[in-house]
Amino acid sequence: MIKSSIAVTRVVNSCVLLEFDGHAVLTDPWFIERWWLRRGEPLGLRIANLPPLAAIVVTNLATNHWDLRGLRALPAKETTPLFVPTSGMARRARAVGFLRAECLRWGQTRDIAPGVSMQVVPSGRTVVWPNNAYVFGAAGGRVFFGGEIAEVELLERYRAEQPPVDLALLPVNGLRPVFGPRLVMGPEQAVAGAAVLGARALVPVHDAHGHDPLSRLFRTNGTASDAVRLADPDLHVADLPTGERWELPC
Repeated sequence: MIKSSIAVTRVVNSCVLLEFDGHAVLTDPWFIERWWLRRGEPLGLRIANLPPLAAIVVTNLATNHWDLRGLRALPAKETTPLFVPTSGMARRARAVGFLRAECLRWGQTRDIAPGVSMQVVPSGRTVVWPNNAYVFGAAGGRVFFGGEIAEVELLERYRAEQPPVDLALLPVNGLRPVFGPRLVMGPEQAVAGAAVLGARALVPVHDAHGHDPLSRLFRTNGTASDAVRLADPDLHVADLPTGERWELPC
């Protein structure tokens, strides 16, 4: 009997390669730095190193979550499903060759590969634009990916109507403007959010933040290491270096 598996490779920021029994999903693609936006950590995988993708999912339109310039180099972009939160993003993706780009709203579902389902979950807004989170279901378990989520309350609303997940991927650097509200979770919210979701493991994302012109306008508050320290013994926090593949224990 073949054992079902879920694997995670963190690429950079909230860009992660998820593998469900060999079906690969890429989240929040970011491969090309800009002069005004730097990674602050090594790039874990390049476009050329990616396996064939069952889907690409995007949480929001910020460049470090939605690098359409970098995605142009994807060899199979004409046949790869690309799911985004706004119709404008879908139009731009189709214009550069992603013929299967689609805008998905909160609550919509898709079957993205044999035995792999996906549900879009509310993840708040950036100004007026919606942020998507995604929950994947497969034989190996359920995975919650929230690349740009700030409030634990959103996870409480989700969990009130849905079963628990096995793995949560949540932001930890608490990024916020110098004058303004927090844009993503810090380590305290990520650990609390994973507990609300019923997850047995947390992979921190949205951790590093490079020194660039934008860093003068934003502040961070927390790291993946802080999440490790704050977690209860029954929650495993996998603080993954970029490029390292990790499998969710059965």
